[in-house]
Amino acid sequence: MVNFFEHQQQAKRNTTLLVVLFIIAFASLIGLTALITAALLGGVELQQNDTYQLHWPPIALAALVVAAGILLTMLVKWLQLRPGGHVVAEQLGGVPIAPDTQDPLQRRVLNVVEEMAIAANMPVPTVYILPHESSINAFAAGYETKDAVIGLTQGAIETFSREQLQAVVAHEFSHILNGDMRLNIRLIAALAGILVIAHGGRILMYSGNNRSRHSQGQQNLLPLLGIALMVIGFMGVLFGNLIKAAVSRQREYLADAAAVQFTRNPNALGEALQQIGARQQGSRIKHKNADEAAHLFFGQALSSWLTLTATHPPLAKRIKRVMPHWDGRYPEPQQAMAQRLQTSKPTPSPVDRFAQLALPLALLEQIRAADQAPNVIQQLLQGGEAIRSLNTEQQLALVELAMPALRQLSEAERQNLLNTLQQHADQQNLFHWCLCQLVARQLDSSKRFNQLLQQADPTQVTLTALQQAEQQQPIQFDQLERALNTCQRWSPQQKQQLVQRWFEVVKADQHISTTERTLVVTLCACIGAPLPTEL
Repeated sequence: MVNFFEHQQQAKRNTTLLVVLFIIAFASLIGLTALITAALLGGVELQQNDTYQLHWPPIALAALVVAAGILLTMLVKWLQLRPGGHVVAEQLGGVPIAPDTQDPLQRRVLNVVEEMAIAANMPVPTVYILPHESSINAFAAGYETKDAVIGLTQGAIETFSREQLQAVVAHEFSHILNGDMRLNIRLIAALAGILVIAHGGRILMYSGNNRSRHSQGQQNLLPLLGIALMVIGFMGVLFGNLIKAAVSRQREYLADAAAVQFTRNPNALGEALQQIGARQQGSRIKHKNADEAAHLFFGQALSSWLTLTATHPPLAKRIKRVMPHWDGRYPEPQQAMAQRLQTSKPTPSPVDRFAQLALPLALLEQIRAADQAPNVIQQLLQGGEAIRSLNTEQQLALVELAMPALRQLSEAERQNLLNTLQQHADQQNLFHWCLCQLVARQLDSSKRFNQLLQQADPTQVTLTALQQAEQQQPIQFDQLERALNTCQRWSPQQKQQLVQRWFEVVKADQHISTTERTLVVTLCACIGAPLPTEL
């Protein structure tokens, strides 16, 4: 099976080329708009010898105004989406699932998401349902793991079997791990900026028409300029959407491959895709905001007659990639799962570390409730009676599972919890430091984790910390934190090499101790890298 990091690098190379094309098209659009604007306003003059003379000051001024308008619109759109994936989910009509929900269908979704989070060594994201969408689809949105959300349509949660649901959730998790969410939101902002040219042209056209009615014999070029800007703007949106669609198709292939690698079950993903093809409504999303977010979804959210404008590869091609022996025929649509939940039993899965951890049911119920989850974190710090029987792996898993409930805390409650964690971390206790890092990187809204390492090699700092931890020597935690902040910004290939170095250090004596495992798990979570399969 192809290496997870190789998939990341291959998709990143393909996407980089497309993003470069997007930037070139963006610059060309500004230049063309500025040139036409300047020409109509006297920036281009026809000479007697039938040649044209360009007057650069009005052209430069027009380019500056156009670029400023586009960038300002992009900034406004980016700021609207900046709070996190929940903004995108709510704009699509999404409703968050309560972490402690008892609804059977929603509980099954959350269980699967929790399993995948444990398998991916990342905090559990908030889950949204699109209750008014009967089609089969899903999406991931956000900038990073701390503000990521996963959304599913009502049709998806009612239709998919548990294995199919797990494959689709794995697909969305790969978008989170690959950094696709940040790219997708930037594309939304860029297209909003391009569209402002067409909107500006429409305003000029209508205002010019009104002005013409009151002018007597005066030449009015505003309607002509407005029409030109509308044509340029819509052409820009068209080409921008073509490039956006091409970027999206590359990322979907990556996410499909990563989902298979996560679950080790290609048939589950193939069968989920087949269920889309088996239904008349397929994966189409009806919400009015589906257009700008179409590239976020698991399946083609909007009808597309041309392959070039499709945000996703052809459905049959995706199925063939994961199920090479598929005969091309779609099965009958599956019936709603709600009728079978009472008698169904989960099938063991290669990624189901959740079941292997065998966490006590009482603790699971507590970490899913916003009013009880902080108490569980406190027990982890103090070694409460309910915690003493758990090993380190189980305790770290509780932290990841508690994140949806902890995100519901008020700012004051968050800060109180973070202060308590930091006080224990300052006592130079390795487990307490790990616990503080896992929680603070998800809940801390300050600029703390933007501080980078200066005048030292991040790789060497982390390797030294691993050696010091095993030898029970003091660790410079402040320096280690800044090293991880630096490594978090590295490319997937660099992260792969770093994680491999960590693994080589901890297995050098042919034995991975609990201390080494705890620190490696924490380090991987801090830089957003999957755990080595050997761990």
